[in-house]
Amino acid sequence: MPIHIDINDIRVFKAVYEHNGFKKAADTLFVTQSAVSQTIANLESKLDTLLLERNPLKLTEAGIRLLNYAEVTLNSEQAVLDDINKIKNGILSTLSLAMNGSVNILFAQKIMSRYCQKSPLTKINVNVMPSRQIITAIGTDLWEIGFGPFQHQMPPHFETIPLFQDERVLMISKDYPDLDALMSNPESILQKVPLIVSHLEDQDMRPALDKLRHSFGTIWEVNDIELRVSLVAQGLGMSFLDQRIVKHDLRCQSLIAIEDVNFARIPLQFGLYYRKGKRRSMGANRFIKICECFDFDA
Repeated sequence: MPIHIDINDIRVFKAVYEHNGFKKAADTLFVTQSAVSQTIANLESKLDTLLLERNPLKLTEAGIRLLNYAEVTLNSEQAVLDDINKIKNGILSTLSLAMNGSVNILFAQKIMSRYCQKSPLTKINVNVMPSRQIITAIGTDLWEIGFGPFQHQMPPHFETIPLFQDERVLMISKDYPDLDALMSNPESILQKVPLIVSHLEDQDMRPALDKLRHSFGTIWEVNDIELRVSLVAQGLGMSFLDQRIVKHDLRCQSLIAIEDVNFARIPLQFGLYYRKGKRRSMGANRFIKICECFDFDA
């Protein structure tokens, strides 16, 4: 049968050497001297060799080799225990999160505040980016968790956690000069109005994309949602805006929805997503738990 060295045996062996005697080793380990002597005797019997010469105490060649092993093993054990303790306290855990602009404006401050209070020592890396870029980043492992609108068909290698719903509506300023003509026959005038979007290739805008390409004369890609709202509020163009953002931003009080086009409203499911089958960090798991308990309708 193969021989296995018990870690407690090498701990006792190392203590005897470091304290130059069985009595001092026993005092350090809070056991009796006879227990220490018996442990060393059993270890030598198991290995069928002398490890310590007595009177005076001295390591044999085999004992020197075992001591080297003991130092490596016990140091590794302590390092593992230290790491586990740090992970429990959030020191070694990480949170790699990418969220879209709406989530950032509406919920990021409260959610991240709760997260940081519970995990103050977690290493946090948070970025705000367009939804399509988040999908790509999660799929290529650049980020661990994505938080934003789902695509109509999420990649099959993604796990999803639905959290709240919204609706993205095509909106324009009430002060737009040709508003009456636009509202009475919108498709006839869309070619004259710039469409301001975060990213034209966002998958959450399908099936409207093909229609959009041909309906608008000019398309401005502006990633920052607050800048998009500002441009629309000034009557410089129109944009698809999440209705929670519209309720949140006072500048949107001057906006109106364009209803009479078949792509004016896009239902959205928001939530978390990450790579299927990938072991998540403790930091990510804590963030997921906080989001699952968060009231997004408050």
